[in-house]
Amino acid sequence: MLYGDFSCPWSYLSYRRLAMLGTGGQRFELRAVEHDPWHPGSPRGGRDELTALQSEMDKVVSHLLPDEDLPYTLAGFVPHTRAAISGYAECHGANVADVAAPVIFEAFWRHGVDISDPRTVRTLLAEAVMSGSSTSDPLRRWGHAVDVTGGPMTTTGWRLVRDWRGEWHDLEHEVVPVLVLHDGPVFGVDAVDRLGTMLAESDVDPARPVEWPRPGRRPPVDRGGRRQVLYPAPHVA
Repeated sequence: MLYGDFSCPWSYLSYRRLAMLGTGGQRFELRAVEHDPWHPGSPRGGRDELTALQSEMDKVVSHLLPDEDLPYTLAGFVPHTRAAISGYAECHGANVADVAAPVIFEAFWRHGVDISDPRTVRTLLAEAVMSGSSTSDPLRRWGHAVDVTGGPMTTTGWRLVRDWRGEWHDLEHEVVPVLVLHDGPVFGVDAVDRLGTMLAESDVDPARPVEWPRPGRRPPVDRGGRRQVLYPAPHVA
């Protein structure tokens, strides 16, 4: 199990490593938490934060394995992740978390998309959540994984966000990432390095591109007494 935040580069690297290990049959779960919650009157993306992120990325890259890739482009801002976490929680509740998480991570880290914007998060996750198992009309019919304020759409999503944050808060340190293994939690950079060791000792080639899951066929929706099958929208690269 991994506790991480979508705006944290160490969480991004940890998730990619877990995904690569997953190709060898190991199962894992991401529980997303906002490690630096937004407060009114506290804008982000200033010079100090961007300078700190650039310095942090240098450290992250120094922890890569030989031939391991971490594709990223610094976007010029540091997003708040409340909306992204809310949308991910809804996808988790709809059993499509493995599809949603890489969409969010790569939207910011590879493409510089503002994942703090609820409208953007809705667009990013619409295809994933509509292919999931949720019975909520806003999710399954229209792909609305977050409300207009960036909060969850359903009680299920709200409870997941609350429970993940409570579990993370109860751990020894409030840092991300946190890797929870059978012998206990591993925190921060140590968690990243533990995953690096696991990857190096596995049969997985760290240079191999990560193959992310794609949304499946949308389940049928009961519309006006008739069953209607909704198909995935065409994928645009």
